[in-house]
Amino acid sequence: MLHITKISTALILGSLLAACHPKEASKETGNKEHSTASAAGSSANASAARPQPVTTVLSRIDTVPIVLSAQGNVLSLDEVDIRPQKTGMISKIHFTEGDEVKRGQLLFSLDDREDQANVKKAEATLAGTQSQIVIAQRELTRNTDLFNQKFVSSATVDTSRSKLETLQSTLDQNKAALDQARAVLSYSSIRAPFNGRAGRIDVRPGSLVLANTTISLVKITRMDPIGVSFNLAERDLVRLRAAQRNGPVSVQVDVPGQRDEAVKGKVVFIESTVDKVSGTIGVKAEIDNAQRKLWPGQYVTVRVNAGQINDALVLPPQAIVNGPNNRFVYIVKPDMTVAQQPIELVRIAGRNAIVTGIEPNQKVVLEGASNLRPGSTVVEVPAGGRNGKGGKAEQSAPASESAPQAGEKNGAKAAGSTQ
Repeated sequence: MLHITKISTALILGSLLAACHPKEASKETGNKEHSTASAAGSSANASAARPQPVTTVLSRIDTVPIVLSAQGNVLSLDEVDIRPQKTGMISKIHFTEGDEVKRGQLLFSLDDREDQANVKKAEATLAGTQSQIVIAQRELTRNTDLFNQKFVSSATVDTSRSKLETLQSTLDQNKAALDQARAVLSYSSIRAPFNGRAGRIDVRPGSLVLANTTISLVKITRMDPIGVSFNLAERDLVRLRAAQRNGPVSVQVDVPGQRDEAVKGKVVFIESTVDKVSGTIGVKAEIDNAQRKLWPGQYVTVRVNAGQINDALVLPPQAIVNGPNNRFVYIVKPDMTVAQQPIELVRIAGRNAIVTGIEPNQKVVLEGASNLRPGSTVVEVPAGGRNGKGGKAEQSAPASESAPQAGEKNGAKAAGSTQ
């Protein structure tokens, strides 16, 4: 009996010990999880406090050339459809399609046999009247002498003088008729009005052409010089007119299909009104096209040299950050923390951004601004070395090249990009 009691007591103690072990295990697991979370928090805090690698640049004062860029359309400064001034048949064509023709060059000959006859008839009529005038002058002279000798009356002299005056009036009419006949004859020879290039010929020898018709015989287009029409934003009008006061405004036009080649010219016309819908002003340039690098109807890129801005405060465009409400840059303080500095973007000029709102020689974050917040600690690294492999450097949000000038609304519309 005593033996059975000892066995039961041993079993009860074993059960109690087994029930206690899971609680100890659970407590140990909780301690480990707490330790892991604490370590992770410490690591996160250490990462947040770690200085961010950035590259910097100093704001500077510089003289910046202003180049206004726009898309333009090549057009001919002179273009005319050749039409006949008289009805007739084409007898001969003196050129071929695509020829370069000179001013006054004969293009078409019409059948002029009738016109030649009319000219000869007018010449004969004129010659007859001239002969009658000679006779009338002699008669007047003779009758005047007889009147002085009292052989004829004054009425006879008056009749001779009236006859001579009538013939002189007829002579003037005959001269006018001859000029008219010669003018009509000249219409049989159709000539080029200026130097240019001939287009497609729409008639052939033997074709009957009609006067006062809208059908063109050929189109002549002036190729040199040639024009380029384009639009600029209205905010650029002041800059363009200021450059005009210093002399002709030069332009460069990229040759389509030849990226490294451009032709030069000058601005010859500025539209008198600004388009209310697009907020642009029309401009026309005259381009030297002796080599025929430009062709009417082509679309080209135009760059207008609109002078320069002296003492401009400039930064690289990639240093400017586009915020939700404004543009700003990160200024690096002496303690290597950063602060946001709102700026006003005047314009993008090539690789320079002209700005206001900061002082010269201020250290500004150039690369790495996307990881910064006001008060962040930074460390300077060489340009392109932020990724540790010398790869392409990260850039801040670029400023738009069509940014308005200082004092203008951001919503102003532009014709093309402004450099």
